Amino acid sequence: MRILSLTILLTAVLPGIQLRSPQDPGVLAIRNVTVVPGDGSPSLPAQTVVIRGERIAAIGPADQTQVPAGAVEVDGTDRFLMPGLIDLHVHLSKTRGSALGLFVASGVTTVRDMGGEFEELLRWRREIGAGTRIGPRMLIAGPYLESARNIARMRKDPPESRVEPFERARIPVGSPAEARRIVAELASREVDFLKIRTVENDETYRALNEAAQAHGLRLVGHVYGLSPQLVLDAGQDGIDHNFYPSLAGTREERMAVWRAFAARGVPCVPTLVTFFEATFPPVEHLKAVVEDEAGRVDPRRAYLSRFLVLDWREQVEEATPERTGTLRRVYNEVVRRDLREMHEAGMDILAGSDNAVLNIFPDSIHEELLLMAREVGLTPMEIIARSTSRAAAFLGLGDSIGTVKRGKTADLLLLDADPTLDIANTRRISNVFVRGRHYGSRELDALREAARNAEDRRVNDWPRVKGGQAPKGA
Repeated sequence: MRILSLTILLTAVLPGIQLRSPQDPGVLAIRNVTVVPGDGSPSLPAQTVVIRGERIAAIGPADQTQVPAGAVEVDGTDRFLMPGLIDLHVHLSKTRGSALGLFVASGVTTVRDMGGEFEELLRWRREIGAGTRIGPRMLIAGPYLESARNIARMRKDPPESRVEPFERARIPVGSPAEARRIVAELASREVDFLKIRTVENDETYRALNEAAQAHGLRLVGHVYGLSPQLVLDAGQDGIDHNFYPSLAGTREERMAVWRAFAARGVPCVPTLVTFFEATFPPVEHLKAVVEDEAGRVDPRRAYLSRFLVLDWREQVEEATPERTGTLRRVYNEVVRRDLREMHEAGMDILAGSDNAVLNIFPDSIHEELLLMAREVGLTPMEIIARSTSRAAAFLGLGDSIGTVKRGKTADLLLLDADPTLDIANTRRISNVFVRGRHYGSRELDALREAARNAEDRRVNDWPRVKGGQAPKGA
């Protein structure tokens, strides 16, 4: 049997590290592994999993499953094979292209991008599909849908005072007529869904939902300032973050609302990690992380793009003890309660990190999974399903990804410890498989090194002002 070796990725871009375009996956066999299917069914010990090309070709008892001649073998003894993680809330335009490989290195094989510069995101997705760039599967909303008032407020700032080139990533929607026109324009492109951030008024909100439904597009996003009944009546397909202000009324009245959402199949992606890592830490700690170029405070800081460093500095400037205190009260009094009630009522609580928010990294999805256990009360098996199979089903991809089953795309994680006993073990990554391509420890290290040495780490390649005065520090 030939020895496993896979040199990966790009052309040679790092001194001393040869990175090449991925080869066709060929045939792989993971022998004597415990399979964690990802759909809530029991784990299967002592299995052999055969991957042919991009797909799982066979799964069966190790002593009964034949390994094809010439297959590359991976030892799965005392290891656990689960589906790749799905992060349902990221902002890749802000992380920049260098972070795409870091998602793979973190075990994230699919992401849902919740707003950015569409043409750039589309180009990255095509490059990943062509094998000239390594990254996760990308589902794209394209630009944020914003209220016209919010965009007008942002435009009052002089160009040199704001880091994000929001003009290229956000679309103002000021009326029902604009809602119908903009949704029709976006539907003619390669967007996978639509994302609301802020809305002008109830009539425009309803028009956005009606237009999305007419074009067969799901509409998801924020529900701040919207009543639950309006969200139900309008037909929004997914809730990101949480309702604020809180629902009034008794617990039973709230439970009736959550049951109505559950009956419609509307999930919530709470991004709990943003509270605990972006909001609750002391401002001094957040400043220390942002300014620590070498990553001594947090090693992950050493991989941030130049744009994201500038953006995080802007976010730190907006952080105050008063704001932290307010948000902590909102979380303790409202958010935790609502999420536990949603879960009890049968709503799906799905995993998303809001990557690109201050102090949220490509591997922060693992912290989100821990918080889903601690704060919401989900079991490890429930959390695995909600970050794999149930997330895939919500995305409409349940037939191809999200479970370890014959015929499915081989997006897989090989772990050194059992995630069904402790969800923290999703961090114990030994190998990653993306569409059948195998990344062992050496290849995963090379992905991290490529990100650390990427050009966008040194130069802000997403400036607000092109050919003119850039924001301070750019």
